[in-house]
Amino acid sequence: MNAPTPVRAVLFDLDGTLVQTRESSWVLFERTNREFALGIDTREEYFAVFKENMFVSLAKLVPDQAKRDAAIAHFLELLRREYAPPLVPGIADVVKTLAQTMVLGIVSTNSTEAIARVVRESGLESYFAHIFGGDIEPDKREAIRKFLTDPSYATRRQGHDAYEEKSPRGLAPEEVVLVTDTVGDTLHARECGVRVIGVTWGLHEAGALRDAGAETIAHWPQELLSWLAPSIRAIQAQDAAGHASPAPADGGATVTRIAGKKHPTS
Repeated sequence: MNAPTPVRAVLFDLDGTLVQTRESSWVLFERTNREFALGIDTREEYFAVFKENMFVSLAKLVPDQAKRDAAIAHFLELLRREYAPPLVPGIADVVKTLAQTMVLGIVSTNSTEAIARVVRESGLESYFAHIFGGDIEPDKREAIRKFLTDPSYATRRQGHDAYEEKSPRGLAPEEVVLVTDTVGDTLHARECGVRVIGVTWGLHEAGALRDAGAETIAHWPQELLSWLAPSIRAIQAQDAAGHASPAPADGGATVTRIAGKKHPTS
């Protein structure tokens, strides 16, 4: 049996995947719900919105387009100004390790400014090569398709402000994995042919994520490194064969070993 195609790029959802959001985003959405009388009055009803793309769900729940557009704008503005959730414990080390071999991106329905603030304040801005915010592209499927269509997106950013300076090879869908906590994201990623790792520390449970098409489930952030270890080794072998990567930016950092290689993790 042929070995699985190595993963070359990891896209992360933000809310509930990189950051703890069960309280932070609900507190803000509750204000929008009161302002516009959306009828999404409990946390459970709010979490259920993400069984599809949030914008798709709201279109079904709020048929009045003018009211819906105003509510979305209100919520995105609250996120832009006030959203400041903590990172999921341990996820920063995972991001820093993966960035040494893989292209990393964020695909979120959150506002671009909120995503940028979270990433910048957590010290991870030079590890993510790309971010796709919901204020620019509300449909995550379109963001994923854009990521797959343009070969330039297959460029690594390994803890440097500068991008890797070599001609990238475009990404095939099976070379990309989305890490997410929601059923809606899982369904949309699979629609695009992209693989999915579901995480249990966010909104939706493991069984629902598996049923939606998640290839595996992570209960702890470090499990992401374990599952991706064969792909990491394959990329390291390719780099050693003549595609050397630049030296890590934080040369004196603590290191994590994967397959005998060193990777900065803090």
